[in-house]
Amino acid sequence: MLLGGRAPEYLAHDPLVVALVIKFFSSGKALASICYGQLILVAASVAKDHKCTAFPPVKPASVASGAHWVEPDTMAATVVDGNLITATTYEGHSEFIQHFVKALARNISGSNKKILFFYGVCSNDFQAHN
Repeated sequence: MLLGGRAPEYLAHDPLVVALVIKFFSSGKALASICYGQLILVAASVAKDHKCTAFPPVKPASVASGAHWVEPDTMAATVVDGNLITATTYEGHSEFIQHFVKALARNISGSNKKILFFYGVCSNDFQAHN
């Protein structure tokens, strides 16, 4: 899962991060990205020919990388295309996480298997909206 915020602007320039994302995506496993996390997808060229969405300022980079941009109706939009799950902002966490857990569940079997998922929001804006 590639989270948003400003860190992806820097991580997208790290060759080890890019190589890991390429390897992971090529394996067919679910890859989820939200907000600015799509900048890492762009750097790894894994969104090419896939439908995706992101925080709107990421649109030019996504389109330039060959992704099929889906204009978000709201800042809670999520788009699923094969093993790629993308979302716009934290406002869509519930739908985004629901799709990601559903994709993970395809690979989890057995009655004693469970998923524990922690996430947080590192934004002062989040406080203002809740």
